[in-house]
Amino acid sequence: MYRNLNHLATFAAVAEAGSFAGAARRLGLPASTVSEHIAALEAGLGLQLVARTTRRCRLTDAGRTVAQGAAKLVAAAEDALARADNLRDRPEGTLRVSLPFAFAADLIGPAVARFGDQYPGIRIDLRVSNDRDDLIADGLDLAIRVGRLPDSTLTRRSLWSEPRDLVAARGYLEAEGWPTGLDDLARHRIVGYRSEQTVTCTGPDGPASVTLRAALSANEPKTVLALVESGAGIGVVPRFLTRASLGQGRIEIVLPESRIAPMEISIVYHGRAERKPLADLFATFLQTQLPRPDMRPPQ
Repeated sequence: MYRNLNHLATFAAVAEAGSFAGAARRLGLPASTVSEHIAALEAGLGLQLVARTTRRCRLTDAGRTVAQGAAKLVAAAEDALARADNLRDRPEGTLRVSLPFAFAADLIGPAVARFGDQYPGIRIDLRVSNDRDDLIADGLDLAIRVGRLPDSTLTRRSLWSEPRDLVAARGYLEAEGWPTGLDDLARHRIVGYRSEQTVTCTGPDGPASVTLRAALSANEPKTVLALVESGAGIGVVPRFLTRASLGQGRIEIVLPESRIAPMEISIVYHGRAERKPLADLFATFLQTQLPRPDMRPPQ
């Protein structure tokens, strides 16, 4: 089966223009190239499509049959390209996005609302979960990921780096004593996201890592903060959650001279950007619309 669609498009132009020269002008090609395309098409099909004269050309019976199909092919291609242009200028469709609980309402939610206002033709389906969903198996287009990501085939776009604080309630610190250094954390009750967590800090003596073994764990940072505020122990909590509690005196910074490494927030999706225009549009929007930690309004 002959599959060179460019040659069929050239033949459709010849049939409509009635001459090789007219088709060449319409397509912006040299007349010799038009002639080569028609010759290759005829050779590939094993049929004479055009009866040539010195000044004009006439379609054969086979040529008229092929011309009808070629014209429909060109019209369908032009319609598809017009639809693609329309999607670029006025995008439409559905985006299914997975994101963690804490980030959904406090940070991502307002930006998603602005995205919906700017692109009313795109429907957003948010799947709020702390599990790392499988994008393909769960029918998702994008996902917000927290922390370092393993190597994968996913396209990754960095959103921001969220500072973290080592915090505790004043009542807990008055009862158990203030830690004097990272090593001293071992004698304290730790509230964490899992039973064991290694964090990297930068202090007066440079970077150091410490493994925190949690006496109480929860897989959601708002819950960790609530437990810390109630005096359950010391925890590592994202800055966007601690700001209000610190300002209101419900918690205190522990070991303020040791700065904990921030956590990376990324958006991921399958495929290349040019083949995922809606996903790429959403990712770019979040990159430009989410406020950096140092630019967020006070709480």
